[in-house]
Amino acid sequence: MDIDRFLHFETMIGCAAKSIQRLKALRMDAFHLSAAHTSCLTALLRAMPEGLTQTGLRHSLGMDRAQVSRVLSGLCERGYVCCDGFGYNRPYRLTKDGLRVSREIDNVIREVLGYVSGSIPPEEIERFYQTFSIITGNLSRAVALYGCSPESSEEQQS
Repeated sequence: MDIDRFLHFETMIGCAAKSIQRLKALRMDAFHLSAAHTSCLTALLRAMPEGLTQTGLRHSLGMDRAQVSRVLSGLCERGYVCCDGFGYNRPYRLTKDGLRVSREIDNVIREVLGYVSGSIPPEEIERFYQTFSIITGNLSRAVALYGCSPESSEEQQS
């Protein structure tokens, strides 16, 4: 039973991820931005006016350092993002154009979210996110535990 439930969970997560990527590609095409660009702009919009560092973006978006660096570089080239100072601890902020585009993207996201979850009561959505946060945390811990060599896994268990 547990194996069947896990396979069902894995299939649902895969389907949801594919649908999200397709929606991003379809709805964000008008902005000529990738899904990573739009996620970054949305995170920076939420962090207004302070902005976020590369490390802050990595943690909030789950991207690796190289991807965040490439995305920010592209957004800076387009004039959507600017930064102050030097190094990884400098905050990135939206420019006037970046703020305009980010708000348009935010409206698209809100429209899609309304369609996807509009019929679900808010308390059920809250319960889902609480449960899903626990599952993702447990999965991360499982990766740390089972991603080790067999010898070090045995040492951690004893």
